[in-house]
Amino acid sequence: MSLSAEAFPSAPASPTRVRRHIAFRIIVAAIALLLIVGFNVWLSILTPWVSFADTTDHGWTRTPELHRTADTVSAAVMGAVGAAGIVLAVLPRRRSALTAWFVAMVAAMGITSVVSSVIQGRDLVGAAIFAVGWLALLVVPTVLLAPDRRSLPAGGVASEDRPRGLLLAALWALVVAGALIAVGAIVWRLAGGIIENPREDDVIGFVLLGLAFALGGAQCLRARESWRTLAITLAAVTAYTVVAGVSLALG
Repeated sequence: MSLSAEAFPSAPASPTRVRRHIAFRIIVAAIALLLIVGFNVWLSILTPWVSFADTTDHGWTRTPELHRTADTVSAAVMGAVGAAGIVLAVLPRRRSALTAWFVAMVAAMGITSVVSSVIQGRDLVGAAIFAVGWLALLVVPTVLLAPDRRSLPAGGVASEDRPRGLLLAALWALVVAGALIAVGAIVWRLAGGIIENPREDDVIGFVLLGLAFALGGAQCLRARESWRTLAITLAAVTAYTVVAGVSLALG
């Protein structure tokens, strides 16, 4: 007689684990809310089709029409990470690939905020304090509370389901494209490339987009648990970026 998993039901989760999972749901939902609502992504996602006044104090007069592409890219990245946070808040378990990517992108946002402040000529000490606070309040708790926290340093739990065929080729293309976008944006800026003003930080959005594609695609290629959910997220970002790019080019 064969023994099945049903014959040995798993033990109920401990109260400590339940509380940790609830806390994880709360913090990823809060991060998603911060990105989508706090940074007005719910509105800026429409940038390719609607012109918005720039109400942010950049320390110089910024012409929004000249930065619509960069603003669109930033909205795409923040929107994707916010969407990932919502998925994790609803379905936190067995999502280690998505969790690892989410954590990496939130950390990258905090770290690049320092670079943004340097470019804009703002106070470096204040920027460093903000970045440390961002990492300490958002990234560290997410890692410590994650259901699969022990697997996160390795990028998540390995899965037997692996990408194949056209999907495998598409993911490799996404990784290469992401690396080219990130490196190309950095080289362009270091070479003196600007859109309107030397103090603009538009390059940060392109670097983050490149990282999102490269890191996310790599997670999928490594076949970490829930990689398909991450692949769908990346596909949505790619589709939005293409449609938005065409709209901006024709507009």
